[in-house]
Amino acid sequence: MALEDELKAIIVEQLAVDEAAVVPNARLQDDLGADSLMLMALAELLAARYKISIEPDEVFDVPDVAGLVELVRSKLPA
Repeated sequence: MALEDELKAIIVEQLAVDEAAVVPNARLQDDLGADSLMLMALAELLAARYKISIEPDEVFDVPDVAGLVELVRSKLPA
């Protein structure tokens, strides 16, 4: 499964949103309704799942779903 698809599934589950709403330019807070606690939980889940170091602040700064994909991708080993 591609990283984008995995992250989409995680976002759908963690934020309890419709899969059709999780598009690359969907903003995590404004469009998908994530609050700060949801973003912190998402950061922790992504760090554990992909065995990467990711700070909650980094997720807060991500503008949209595409940005989250790029953030996770940038943390993965080459």
